[in-house]
Amino acid sequence: MGEGRKWKSHIGKGVVEGRKSVSQIETLCSVSACLQVKVLVADMPNLMQVHAFRCARRTYDSLEQFSSKHIAHNVKKEFDKAYGPVWHCIVGSSFGSFVTHATGCFLYFSMENLHILLFKTKVKKVLD
Repeated sequence: MGEGRKWKSHIGKGVVEGRKSVSQIETLCSVSACLQVKVLVADMPNLMQVHAFRCARRTYDSLEQFSSKHIAHNVKKEFDKAYGPVWHCIVGSSFGSFVTHATGCFLYFSMENLHILLFKTKVKKVLD
């Protein structure tokens, strides 16, 4: 794999540590630069991050009239379809949040003047 770099993501009080190869970091950086996206916090594999960036950018660019709800809906539906339920997506320029997410399924990034929060929660059956 190549030389690795240490990374940490502070989410809540937990710390996620791991190793990413230089090529993975460079690919993520080049895609995010090309799509004008900035990662703020991530606990998600690089390929899933790139998928989220592309989906958000594609939706944003296709809109004749801006709609944060439309962007959130498209990203959520795409991730539900690709990675299984239940994904949540919040899009806006000003919001607070406090969420619980499945491990490896959290991404908070910015694009244009928007912030996008994408995370997955576990689904449990309710017993009657």
